[in-house]
Amino acid sequence: MDVDVAGSGVTGDLLAHSIDTAMWLNGPITKVVADTETFVKERMHQETGAVQPVGIDDACMFLARFANGSMGTFESTRYARGRKNYNTFEMNGADGSVKFDLEDPQYLDFFEYTQQQSGKKVEDHLTGWRRVHVTNSEHPYMDKWWVPGCTVGYEHTFIHALADFLEGVESGTPTQPDFRNALQTQRVCDAVLASAKSGAWVDTGVEA
Repeated sequence: MDVDVAGSGVTGDLLAHSIDTAMWLNGPITKVVADTETFVKERMHQETGAVQPVGIDDACMFLARFANGSMGTFESTRYARGRKNYNTFEMNGADGSVKFDLEDPQYLDFFEYTQQQSGKKVEDHLTGWRRVHVTNSEHPYMDKWWVPGCTVGYEHTFIHALADFLEGVESGTPTQPDFRNALQTQRVCDAVLASAKSGAWVDTGVEA
């Protein structure tokens, strides 16, 4: 909650993960326009006990342009009461959509616009989202764990991140994510906060 220590609020704490995920899936974010709000204007400092102004953002929303020409919307807040770790993404394209919810990580929801059946396009009233249970061994990393239907958890992602890193060290092959990814994410976060202050579009400086 201390801007001098944290640098920002939800932008660096929560949205950084969404930004990193979005660029991993969809490529570099080149410019943003943002708005932030601090709902609690003053807080008691945990160490000194002094009441002081709050310099971090409690909520942030921004629009983004990607290098590939696509657009994105992002939002995050500390005050979504009833939500635990509701970190979601949804990608939409000409031929379909996919969405993910970190609170229900064993599923991907998929919509295929060009679905074919017996050589004929399915009628519009028969199309819909499909929920894919991603626990079979053919899905990435799942062959290292349990039988299909048994969900891996949040902690397993850290195990695989470390395993990928160690494999990269051993083989000499660069792995993702790396410090370059972290720097790109930080540049977008900085551009978001700068845009929130100026009210204008800001280039991120991330290489396309």
